[in-house]
Amino acid sequence: MWQLLIHAKTFARIEDALKPFAARISPLVLSDDGQMTYPWGESEAKAAIAFGTTDAYFSPAAMTFFKTLLDFEQLDWFQSSAAGTEHPMIQAIGKKASLFSGSHEQSEAIAEWVLWAGLDYFQTGQARRDAQSERTWARLPSREIGRSKWLIFGFGAIGQSCGRRLRALGAEVTGVRRTPGESEAADRMVTPDVANEILPDADVVLFSMPLTEATESMADSRFFSRMKPGSLFLNVGRGGLVDEAALMAALDSGQPAQAYLDVVREEPLLADSPIWTHPNIVLTPHISALTEGSKLRTDQVFLSNLALFFDQKPLRNAVMPDAFS
Repeated sequence: MWQLLIHAKTFARIEDALKPFAARISPLVLSDDGQMTYPWGESEAKAAIAFGTTDAYFSPAAMTFFKTLLDFEQLDWFQSSAAGTEHPMIQAIGKKASLFSGSHEQSEAIAEWVLWAGLDYFQTGQARRDAQSERTWARLPSREIGRSKWLIFGFGAIGQSCGRRLRALGAEVTGVRRTPGESEAADRMVTPDVANEILPDADVVLFSMPLTEATESMADSRFFSRMKPGSLFLNVGRGGLVDEAALMAALDSGQPAQAYLDVVREEPLLADSPIWTHPNIVLTPHISALTEGSKLRTDQVFLSNLALFFDQKPLRNAVMPDAFS
């Protein structure tokens, strides 16, 4: 018997699907007010497994969730709804858990955010909204995504999901990753050193890579100085990838012309941050993956892995222990 730590909202979605495993798990359910309950009856099991989702990560009781995890005497498996592992709390959990698995199911939702950002910029969305609010019949020009050049840094699941959609709209997609090779989601693949050479040709630069020592503040003043005037910068990776002061200075010069950010260095963003009011930044509060479809797909990954766990078979999206070293 294992205790299963899970957030109440997640549990409500998958309780029926969990019932075939009732003889082997005892759900320990955390609500947003910090209350812990055993809806199927209390268990004295020492071993535990857990399902970490956005319901838990962004809950007012998130710290209770993490503290409970770290207090377990024996954490045999942790399933995360995210692909990234660089957050300090995830690192701590990864060191404690015997098995750790992630998920790439948020990629489809993030790719749709990227399409929205690109379309909003190319279709002069803000100018059109301003004209409407001012009751001005302004026939503003726009451009098409078709034939635009996209440079996507980080061509894992998110980058590939974006690439497939953009190519379907006629964009030219160049994917950037350390390992060479072709991808059906890109017109061409390049390594980071080559990407820096072609950076001035890109109409749109998208960051979707993880934050590491090598990528920390990769988008600095030198990086932005090489971008095309009038280009677009997008970040759905991590806030630490960007030198935010350098970004704002670059935007003031029009190189790039606009930035759409779903992530920033400090989240939630401080009320006095100039990012809030910069005229050439569109900000969303780390919500590109928060769709109902993303949640449902992630739930299915957990349920699939739950069966594999009990059968002692390899887990989908297993993360190797050296990721937490």
